[in-house]
Amino acid sequence: MKRIFSLLSLAFLLASCDNEIDINAEYQDLTIIYGMLDPDADTNYVRIQRGYLGDAAASASFNASDSLYYDSADIDVVIREYNPGESNALREAPLVYDDSKNLEPGTFTAEGFHLYRLPADFNISRNKEYEVIVYRLKDGTTASARTGIVGTIDLNQPREPLNQRFYDGRIEFDVEQNLNGSNPQATLKMAAYQVVLYFHYKEVNLNTKTEVFKTEEIRLPLEESTFDEQNLLFSGNQLNAALAGRIEADPSKRILRFFQGLDLRIIGASEELMTYIDLSRPSTGVNQNRPQYQQVVNGTGILSSRTEVFRDAILLQNSLYDRLVVSNLTCDLNFARVELAGRDTCYCDNNQKQCL
Repeated sequence: MKRIFSLLSLAFLLASCDNEIDINAEYQDLTIIYGMLDPDADTNYVRIQRGYLGDAAASASFNASDSLYYDSADIDVVIREYNPGESNALREAPLVYDDSKNLEPGTFTAEGFHLYRLPADFNISRNKEYEVIVYRLKDGTTASARTGIVGTIDLNQPREPLNQRFYDGRIEFDVEQNLNGSNPQATLKMAAYQVVLYFHYKEVNLNTKTEVFKTEEIRLPLEESTFDEQNLLFSGNQLNAALAGRIEADPSKRILRFFQGLDLRIIGASEELMTYIDLSRPSTGVNQNRPQYQQVVNGTGILSSRTEVFRDAILLQNSLYDRLVVSNLTCDLNFARVELAGRDTCYCDNNQKQCL
């Protein structure tokens, strides 16, 4: 009986030695494509990377260039142009390898981005669709992604008069993106807008008599909408609160600041991009399984489109300028204004206007 028990114990031990679980799948080389085509950009870039799964820890390889990038001699990258919904390409061009954009120092390889730029004579049209194809020469496989192009943004407020532009807290614009007809305004809908304000001011040190020109970049909350008419509000109080959070206060009143102008940039993003961002966000629900974004065939990433409109040299409406100077939010920022035909410089002290 003891002999039988010993044999059973030995068999159990031998079986238990083969009970390890391999959590890694077989090695697979995955092509990653990132691109945001912009018809108005001087140069359009597409970023090509690679992903893989190996047996060693990620820390053993993320500083190695070939863990993130293909050798430029091992892949060919081309772009094709199509009429909307058609499968026969109108034209094709190879993309030009470009590694001139450097990475910031950090954990990953310090080698520059492996980018591929469109040839200078290959213009992007808003009424066409485009496909980027990556040919992997060593194994003969391909990865590809196709996208339409978004329309244009017409900025209505701040207005574009013949003399001066004034900001009164309103931002209004129309989106031209009709997808219908033989010559559509766009082949891809916009669904989100990022508004950025660039607030320019001059800082004067009364002790040293030095002047420094500075700019504060203020990004408004992302506006998601499928409507073609957009009316946004970023009031004087909101502007003052944003500046108070960015500029150092000076209760001593030895530094005066003078508003110099405002620039406005609106960037329009496609619905595809917003879907990709939503699916890439960390899951906070009970169900941790999430669908994969499948736009890239035989790979991952995204190829989409964006556009932007820019208006500079915008002045503040008088009521907003007055509020900037005397608001309790900005009083200790010491914004000043020259009044009375240039004879007085007025600023805020104890939430009251004072003039020199």
